[in-house]
Amino acid sequence: MKILFCTNAFEHVTNGPAKFAHLILEINETHPEHEIRILTEDATCEGKYVHFVPLCIPKSLKPLGQVLRMFAYYRKAKQIRDAFPFDIIVYNNAYTGLWASLVSRLPTVGMINDEKNIRATLAAFRPDRWWLKQFFFRQIERASTHTHRLIITNSKFLKGRVEQAYATPAEKVYLLYKSIDLLPIVYQPERTFANPVKVLFVKADYLVGNLSVLVQALAELPQHRFRLTVIGPEPRFEADLRKFFQNAHNVVFDYLGPQPQQVVYEHLRTNDIFCVPSDTEALGVANIEALAHGIPVVSSRVGGIPEVLADGENGWLVPPNDTTALAQAVGECIENPVLRRQKSEKGRVFVKRFGKERMAQGFVNILQNATSRLDKKQ
Repeated sequence: MKILFCTNAFEHVTNGPAKFAHLILEINETHPEHEIRILTEDATCEGKYVHFVPLCIPKSLKPLGQVLRMFAYYRKAKQIRDAFPFDIIVYNNAYTGLWASLVSRLPTVGMINDEKNIRATLAAFRPDRWWLKQFFFRQIERASTHTHRLIITNSKFLKGRVEQAYATPAEKVYLLYKSIDLLPIVYQPERTFANPVKVLFVKADYLVGNLSVLVQALAELPQHRFRLTVIGPEPRFEADLRKFFQNAHNVVFDYLGPQPQQVVYEHLRTNDIFCVPSDTEALGVANIEALAHGIPVVSSRVGGIPEVLADGENGWLVPPNDTTALAQAVGECIENPVLRRQKSEKGRVFVKRFGKERMAQGFVNILQNATSRLDKKQ
């Protein structure tokens, strides 16, 4: 089977979609009976398995960039097929493949990686451009779930949300857990917990990640001093981030901005607590990476996070937006080293189910299912 995988993130490995794209490229080595190639706008040059799609979107049309992408990707895919006769097209964002799913004779598969568009309902109306943008893409994403051959989601939680919110048949929506490469990660359960306690927050969207809630929770523990390292948010947001710390006198703010994976891993090895108490999270690959490194994880009971933390067996789970509960969980993590070690050891065993080998085989199986459906129809 020949596969063309379309993704807007690839070369700059700072987020989940880019990490996923790099991992599935290994199918070319681990499953030589198949061949996968990447089509992306995020590449400085083309390679044996990587094709570049040029995007020239005028500034005045930037709000429609995601819509215009679907035509650019499809046009480039048709050119690629002359030399690489792929059997199936997979889109890392389902809505980017809407046009292809409507006009292509080949099966198309779309991936939905979060619920941000699903949440943009009329009942949740907000008079701002972010809500309007997400509400617009909710309509496109919903349509794509019905036009693609199959839809891939990354957690049981998100699978259920797609089926319910978009009225998509359950047999059409598949679960594929995102994975990490466990082999190079050294498990280090022992942490210093010196003064200050080093807390790590890794998420580009600091509002969804509830950074302000984390800062308030740490401020409710005046008996401890903290150094909170923040990785992910763009530099233009640094001034806004600093406002969260104005009344948190026991918390030192360490802003690092967007960082490559190796820098994130370095901090997962050297910090004491990993905490991203998100308001919503489809899965949370960063939590998987944290468990693999042995750093204690404190998070919120939302979305697919309980699936990673085994409903609290592998870490601490608190209600979202509850600063008091979050402060209590962080305090217990600091003060109970025995429980900390127990959760860490359970987490290290649990994350084996998120290994890249299992994900690669699952991905191939899903796509074979999609192509076999086409054969049966014919």
